[in-house]
Amino acid sequence: MTKLYETATLIIQELEQQGPCTLDALAYRLPTCTWNQVFMAVDVLSREGTISLQPRARCQYLVSLASVHTQPCHQFDPGRCAAEHRRNINGSYGR
Repeated sequence: MTKLYETATLIIQELEQQGPCTLDALAYRLPTCTWNQVFMAVDVLSREGTISLQPRARCQYLVSLASVHTQPCHQFDPGRCAAEHRRNINGSYGR
């Protein structure tokens, strides 16, 4: 079973490589994770501002990486923000 921080890392990698997609499509693209694991990781990532959720059709959401404007640390030091993001992903999720 994949841990929450591992699922979050997979989600970020998938969105970086493939671009925005629906929550269901994201879960389908990550066969090593359950739908619930993807949902929980998306919840955490959206609350911290790493990804954004936009409502689409009924009960569907578009998942995408957050824009530069919603992550202020990118404006000042992109390297530091990336390192901080990696530290968060490898940190205390799921503990």
